[in-house]
Amino acid sequence: MGTDIENAIEMKDMYKIYPNGTVANSGVNFCVKKGEIHALVGENGAGKTTLMKVLFGLEEKTKGAVFISGKEVNFKSPREAIANGMGMVHQEFMLIPSYTVAQNIALGNEKTKKIFCDRKSEKEQMEKIAKQFGLAADFDEPVYRLSVGAKQRIEILKVLYNNAKIIILDEPTAVLTPQETEELFCSLRLMVKDGYTIVLITHKIKEVMDISDSVTVLRNGQTIQTLKTSETDPEEITSLMIGRQLKPKRERVACGGKNVVFETRNLNVRDKRGALKVKDMSFSIREGEIFGIAGVEGNGQSELIDAVIGFLKPSSGKVFYNGKDITGISTSDFRKESIGYIPDDRNLRGSSLTQSVAENFIICSHNSGKFNKGPYLNWKEVRGEARRLIKEYEIKTDSETALVGAMSGGNVQKVIVAREISKKPNLLIACQPTRGVDISSIEYIHNKIIEQRNEGAAVLLISAELTEIMGLSDKIGMLYDGELVAIQDNDDRITENEIGKYILNGRQNQNGREE
Repeated sequence: MGTDIENAIEMKDMYKIYPNGTVANSGVNFCVKKGEIHALVGENGAGKTTLMKVLFGLEEKTKGAVFISGKEVNFKSPREAIANGMGMVHQEFMLIPSYTVAQNIALGNEKTKKIFCDRKSEKEQMEKIAKQFGLAADFDEPVYRLSVGAKQRIEILKVLYNNAKIIILDEPTAVLTPQETEELFCSLRLMVKDGYTIVLITHKIKEVMDISDSVTVLRNGQTIQTLKTSETDPEEITSLMIGRQLKPKRERVACGGKNVVFETRNLNVRDKRGALKVKDMSFSIREGEIFGIAGVEGNGQSELIDAVIGFLKPSSGKVFYNGKDITGISTSDFRKESIGYIPDDRNLRGSSLTQSVAENFIICSHNSGKFNKGPYLNWKEVRGEARRLIKEYEIKTDSETALVGAMSGGNVQKVIVAREISKKPNLLIACQPTRGVDISSIEYIHNKIIEQRNEGAAVLLISAELTEIMGLSDKIGMLYDGELVAIQDNDDRITENEIGKYILNGRQNQNGREE
């Protein structure tokens, strides 16, 4: 049985049903022509990543047929997919931090000369690929020193080095600045011009319009429609994705708060290796105010938050909450305060994947009188609260007793957001609050953050998404190399490009040179 050889990928009547009965894909049809950039879009839980994992041999299909360049295939592992000219760059990077760039790229596909690795030949090939597609890299640099954007370039170089001609990119711009996104898109255009085929999994409709030739929309595990990008518009794609109108964005009201809820004074923080990551940082947040910190990941955001919540001890400086010095507070004491905390890593710090949705909702509040019945948990109350939050936050799960680890990443994020915001904290620390969630969920989470602000909460927002920072913040701090190089009111005078220049280059004069 064959199919059209002009199609790089064709997936027919694809089903993926997990042993617990969860249906991820239900009769999906997906076709990508050779030499095009094809966007695959849909809400969280729509089945996008699962479909691509089946294609790449990471998941086993339940039913259906897969064709690569007209030939039917059934990859049992990524190794088989790679051997057939496929590559996948995952949302979570899979690099070894202590290895150099060159070692990461060549890993598993080393060249040998007699019995030794031929590092010179490897590097020559890497340099040729990097130059051809505008993917600049320092091949001798250890990966742990690289920015997020540089790490992504290494992942792409790795699949190109492995001779992939079909490349799947899962949310590739989730942590990139506008400038880095444009550089990536320039590289993708060069690849397509050279005959490569690219599948782009994304939530960002603007990027679909900017870069793709075609777009396929999935909803509830099914194919809704495939369109030529030139023949559609953002409104149609959004409507197909969610099947309804987006909720209107909540207006920010004037709160007039005077009290400072959170403050850092001359804060310096070193990481576990002793490197200075937060440098003399001072800022304050008043009640009813959202303070957004914009910056490329790896510029001190993690260390700042770790120092606030008790994972790291500041080297010097002070942290205040409601006028109380909480510098060096323990994590357990921090969680006893009326502070909501949405971490940037939902799996490592935000949730317990081996516990149920209901159990995850009461993390840090299981000792409250509301959920206690003598020395025992009041499971009736716990489950009732869980069902209420599942409905309110439109979380896709079989029930409140389902394991969080069986849910899509975006729905795990919604569990965390629901748990932290439902406490009605007077300080909300939100780190990458909408990472990996779909367009309707983004609007919902944004509205909830604004609602907290309107009710008088102070909000510290840290995000790699400049549109998110600009759309929510009252004030914006620009972070570069651990330092707030500028703090500005969020008004008509500030633009994404201006913020991008600060967070990529630090303090600049009008000629663009660092001061």
